Formats: sequence, structure tokens, C-alpha cells
Amino acid sequence: MKPSIAFIGVGNMASAIIGGMIEAGYPAEKIMGTSRTAEKREKYSATFGIEMLADNNAAVAKADAVVLCVKPAQIQDVIEAFADQVRPEQIFLSVAAGVELAAIEQWLKQPVAVVRSMPNTPSQVGAGMSGLIANAHTSDEQKAWVSDVFASIGDSVWVDDEAHMHTVTALSGSAPAYFFRFLEAMIKSGQAQGLSEEACTRLASYTMLGAAKMVTELDEPINQLRKNITSPKGTTEQALLSFEASNIDKVVDDAMTACANRSKQLASQFSGQID
Repeated sequence: MKPSIAFIGVGNMASAIIGGMIEAGYPAEKIMGTSRTAEKREKYSATFGIEMLADNNAAVAKADAVVLCVKPAQIQDVIEAFADQVRPEQIFLSVAAGVELAAIEQWLKQPVAVVRSMPNTPSQVGAGMSGLIANAHTSDEQKAWVSDVFASIGDSVWVDDEAHMHTVTALSGSAPAYFFRFLEAMIKSGQAQGLSEEACTRLASYTMLGAAKMVTELDEPINQLRKNITSPKGTTEQALLSFEASNIDKVVDDAMTACANRSKQLASQFSGQID
């Protein structure tokens, strides 16, 4: 039996998850969402065929599972406002970046299953990657259900130590922007060499897509895939030698460390709000 789900706050990420779940066969009548804006309620009700409510309390009271899709700065007030509706058998799934399990547990005011997630924007096109961590009250069955939810918008990885969610942020949560920036640089260089922006964009972006598919679908190590197209004294080797001269490992490590450190800073701000 599929649990009824309430999405508290329906925006881009919630709509990506809802759309993915419905496309994967989840019954629309088992899904509801909330929004304070009548226009959004009408929009998402028409788009997905789900029930849209203005009252978070009513949605939480009706749901078996609650997905928290509000902004991190708002999540405490939102949870505390509906906390009296929380039932021990429910599961709460948060997509609020930087908000740790302990904070959510305290605001819910009773022992209940909580899963924290770090999805990324390719979820909007069914190619997302999400990091997940559960609290001690979450059963294996509940974790399996959460994995199924995220399978509808891509894939997911469970971690056991919440500190590792900062690394997840650096590896996947923020990482689409790294690849976009790399593509921007490639496109700019291609244009400087005489190709049109449209041609450069198609050539570079589809090559990135194809390379990612090779990594995920072929049973070969990444370094071997690289070696397979790097002939001695060939064109690819010259490009890679240029990267090595710029110490690409350090450039990437510095960027990921800066990302993870900022994630830790944001988390400490929210943890400072709990007793």
C-alpha cells in the first residue's frame, strides 16, 4: 500500500519530485501539496492532478509521509506551527539545505522518523543525484520507500555520518554549477576559434552528457576511459598536459573544500537555533 504524501511548500524541487513520482506510477490521489498562494495551488492542482491545500496543519494531519520543501530560513517556524499534528508513525523527509536532523527532531517535538536529503537541480529532468541520511527512528522499510521516491527523479546515495552531507553538497548538490562553468569556458574558447555559440554549446554539452553516460554505464574505471582516448603525443594528451600544468587536482580540491566549508558554516547557523 502506498503512503499518502504531503509536500509542505511546492516549488521547483517539490514539483520535480511530484512529477517524477507520478510519471513512475505513483497515484496522484495519494499526493497533496501546500501553498499560501491561490495561483500556485491552482497551477499545481491542474498540472499534476493532486490536491493542493492552503493549510499545512490539515495536510500533515492527513498524510503518512511529509516532505519538507520550504526554505531553510523558514523551516523552523513551519514545523513548529504544525508540530501538534505530528503522529509517531509518520516519516518526515527534508530537502532544506544545511538543516540537520537534530534540529528537525527537536522542532517536531516527539520521536519520529526523519530523513534529510541533498538533491540537485538535474532532478528537474529526471537525472538527479541525492545524498540521504536517516535518524535512528527510521526503519529499513521507510528508508527503502525514500530510495524509491528519489529513484523517480534519478538516483541516491545513503551516508551514515551526517558530517558527510557536507561532502555530498560539494560532490553533487553544488556540482552542476561546476560543470556549467566548465562548459561556459569551453564554449567561449570554441567561439574564439571561430565556431558559432550554438555549435559550441551542442558539441560541448552533448560530449559532457556522453562522457557521464560512459562512466555510469560502462564497466571500466574512469582513469582507463581517459587513457582510452589519450594517444601518446596526440591532441587529447596536449589538453590534459595543460590541465596538469595548472594543477587541476588542486584547483578542484580547493573548490570542493570551499563548498564543503560553507556548508558547515550554514549548518552551524541552524544548529545554533536549537537548545
